[in-house]
Amino acid sequence: MKLSKEIGIAMAGYGMIGRIHTLGYRDIPLIYPGQLPRLRLIAVTTSHPDTARAAQAEAGFEAWFVDNQELVTAEGVDVVDCVTPNYLHLPVVMAALQAGKHVYCEKPLALDADQARAMLAAAQQAQVQVGMTFNYRFIPAVIKAHQLLQAGELGEIYAFRADYLHSGYQDPQRAMSWRLRKELAGGGALVDLGSHVIDLIRFLLGDFKRLSCSLRTYIKERPTQPGSQVMEKVAVDDAAWMRVELVNGALGTIHVSRFATGTQDDLLFEIYAEYGALRFNLMDANWLYWYDNQRAGGPRGGERGWTRLETLQRYPGAKAPPARSPLGWARTHTENQFSFLKALAAGEKVQPDILDGLHVQLVMDTAYKSAQSGEWLSVPHR
Repeated sequence: MKLSKEIGIAMAGYGMIGRIHTLGYRDIPLIYPGQLPRLRLIAVTTSHPDTARAAQAEAGFEAWFVDNQELVTAEGVDVVDCVTPNYLHLPVVMAALQAGKHVYCEKPLALDADQARAMLAAAQQAQVQVGMTFNYRFIPAVIKAHQLLQAGELGEIYAFRADYLHSGYQDPQRAMSWRLRKELAGGGALVDLGSHVIDLIRFLLGDFKRLSCSLRTYIKERPTQPGSQVMEKVAVDDAAWMRVELVNGALGTIHVSRFATGTQDDLLFEIYAEYGALRFNLMDANWLYWYDNQRAGGPRGGERGWTRLETLQRYPGAKAPPARSPLGWARTHTENQFSFLKALAAGEKVQPDILDGLHVQLVMDTAYKSAQSGEWLSVPHR
């Protein structure tokens, strides 16, 4: 069903990511004027009336609630944007689907693959769509890499490595939060960061066939809350290492860590193939590096060498910012949201969708099982 007149948006949760998504909804009509129906920010929920009221006033929603059932059934709602902590994804998404609403869900889709399968069944029954926030697919340099790979410019893929590195968890006095509690987050660095890099490798190179995984928790106990002397056991991973074989035969490694001292938001990949190679680092996000081995060799290397392709902020059809402008992190979220809403408005299939969310869950579940057994394990398809 096309959404041709207006798209009513309700947001479950708020916080930093809620602000980023709200920026996107407010910016889209200026970046892509006339390309979507009117976007209407109908309602927002948080867990307390005072924060819900503040979110409504700050973001410009028409109403606020503390009950997500009221949110998803509010008049005029077409899309429910789920930006809650991970453990609330299942009840929010299921309530939205049962109310016949489309869903835009932050990563990861669920706490595990069983929850993701339940969401998929509910979406199919309701005949509505679930889009995923995998915003790194929408970096122009990544889109360019995808185009080169799809066109066969690199030939057979031999190997890859991908890392997503953060710091900030090294302080042993950093208190527990939902991200450090397995029952609330579903896992640690593998879920928080790995969900992004797993999807990125799937987007660029295809499905996972099998993997082995090792985990490490560096700080075993933390204060239950800031300033507390009461300690709580940490049951999630601070870092994870995966060895991976893809369906296409390529072998690779994935490393994610929240203990990578000196890093900020270092998401990088390297792909080595028959006709060349690709490199990308989110901290150098305006460029894709391409080694084209089909260029002529000769004295002093000939024409071969790493070429820096200027991708910057080149989004076809965007009226602002100019394509020459440096890329900002929030812009990738805006493009992810625009792609989702544009597909809904046209009655087309959204991408990335709930199946992409499920596949990431299957990889993460398999990785955690492998870390327990120490074995290579096959990744289920569904």
